[in-house]
Amino acid sequence: MANFDEAQQAAATGNYREVVAILSTMLLEDELDAEQQVVAYANRGIAYSLLNAYALAKQDLEIALSMNPNHPLTLNQLGLLAEQVDQDYVLAAGFYQKAIEQRFAASQVNLANLYWFGKGVPRNSKRAFELYRQAAEANYNMAFAPLGRIYASGDGAPQNHRRAFALFEKAAESGVTSANYHLGFAYEKGRGVKQDLALAKRNYQIAAIQGHGEAQNALGYLYRRGVGVEQDYVQAATWYQLAADQGVPGAMNRLAWLLAACPVEKVCNGEAAIVLAKQAIDNGATPERFDSLAAAYARVGQFDEAIEVMNKVLAMLPQDSKKRAVYETRLEQYRQGIVTQL
Repeated sequence: MANFDEAQQAAATGNYREVVAILSTMLLEDELDAEQQVVAYANRGIAYSLLNAYALAKQDLEIALSMNPNHPLTLNQLGLLAEQVDQDYVLAAGFYQKAIEQRFAASQVNLANLYWFGKGVPRNSKRAFELYRQAAEANYNMAFAPLGRIYASGDGAPQNHRRAFALFEKAAESGVTSANYHLGFAYEKGRGVKQDLALAKRNYQIAAIQGHGEAQNALGYLYRRGVGVEQDYVQAATWYQLAADQGVPGAMNRLAWLLAACPVEKVCNGEAAIVLAKQAIDNGATPERFDSLAAAYARVGQFDEAIEVMNKVLAMLPQDSKKRAVYETRLEQYRQGIVTQL
């Protein structure tokens, strides 16, 4: 007879179809007691979720829940499906809350995330902090980085960069990718630790290689400025593009600016810069993003459009803005047909 250990081994290697097959055999053989059946249905439901077979996943999870309405793993997974598949954050919060009553640390973090972003519940950083703290005390590694983020920001708890850094280190040691991004930022800015640009680059790169969009954006910025690494506009564009492809608005804007204003001709691409700048603006209309759009228009010779956009930038700024002189100079350059360069 197949057993749970075999299913667990298959799951560890990412072979979720094998997990489904093993658990289906166990359920068909009808030799499981009631508690084992709940576990089998719950885990098969999770495997179906990972295979994007959401209807089958919900079916199994609902069977498990009917057999044990307080089964935390099932409640948490139903919450994840409600949140990530159906975008029903209110329903997700309800499932997570029920699992939390069973002291399920994963649901504490998932509900804390909803409170942090204000999805399905009113935004409440203090409530998020408390839930993250409880999960961290249970040594749940996914709580360390967001708890550190709260200490770093001071939003939800008194700001404490040293404590934040220690939590980021603990999370990174347990393999949490986002923690390396936060460590990179701490090393870059010297927050909670002595500034070390080489270690900033190293940590950003660890996270970036694993697909973390903000880390890719940050690594691109180091290459663009030549800080902690040798300046390399091609590398900067590469990392920006990877982050932009993941929908990171800041990377879209930085890449637009680089493609519009780079002194290395082979990196420049005004048409692509226009598209990227508009995408960034769609995610938040700021003077900096309109500035990138103006530079992109200038790069392709559309100086009338560049002038129009720069006038819009100046209209957005307070009269006492320190950036006003820079933008006014740029506007005058466009009037003279001069392309902006880094």
